[in-house]
Amino acid sequence: MKYFDGIDFRISGENPDYTTLTRNRIFEGYYGIQYNHSGRLLFSVDGQPEEIAEGPCAFVSEPDRSYTYGSPPGETRHHCFVCFSGPRTRAFLEGGLLVRAEKNPLVKITKAERFYSTLLELLALLQHPNGSRQARAVLLLEDLLLQMREQPLVHAKINVFCEQYIQNLRREIIANPQENWDFCREANNMSISYSHFRRIFRELTGCAPTQFLIECRLNRAMKLLTDTVLPLCEIAHRSGFDDEFYFSRIFKQHRNLTPSGYRKEFKS
Repeated sequence: MKYFDGIDFRISGENPDYTTLTRNRIFEGYYGIQYNHSGRLLFSVDGQPEEIAEGPCAFVSEPDRSYTYGSPPGETRHHCFVCFSGPRTRAFLEGGLLVRAEKNPLVKITKAERFYSTLLELLALLQHPNGSRQARAVLLLEDLLLQMREQPLVHAKINVFCEQYIQNLRREIIANPQENWDFCREANNMSISYSHFRRIFRELTGCAPTQFLIECRLNRAMKLLTDTVLPLCEIAHRSGFDDEFYFSRIFKQHRNLTPSGYRKEFKS
């Protein structure tokens, strides 16, 4: 299939405990999607004043520009990236999918779990490259670039206490998705209604609470499927699903593969 030709994937990866601060980094001859999934990102481009962004955000790194980015001193963050080059990038630029930012290229990712899930799928493909997977990888790259273009602006100012509570809760859910989370109880802990809790949770994470929890459980299951030989019933339990058949149905619905099919496709 030649339709997706013209992209060379250079380097990619994920580090959930990133502590490095890189100064004046120049990407020679290739572009990249640099994604901060959680934590604080210290950022500057072309010698501009440094700023700190909180939570999910991304930028496209361009050739021959100077970037300072990373974790503030003493802090960790969750960083993912994929870098690429090739003649197809010209079509991205000419068609407006890839926009060169004059000043600050940071994009706030309000629909973070969808963006992260797409990026994880791309990273999994790039771990085992072959001809049949190249087309799918390019399609996912284009999806990520389009998602960055489509991110809505966040207009409402959220109470500092509520924002900190939600961000801490978000990190706890990611770390322990198998727990029995009760979002009505979390709303009560914040002394707000569930509908208000749901609204600000969606605004800060890009997902409704239940959807966010499902995505985190599926991400945990994906890792267990590829990194262990545990049976599906045990993986379902460790990921927070009480029923193996419900787990398989939800996994197929959200990942377009059965759990066993995903394991066969991506297990090292």
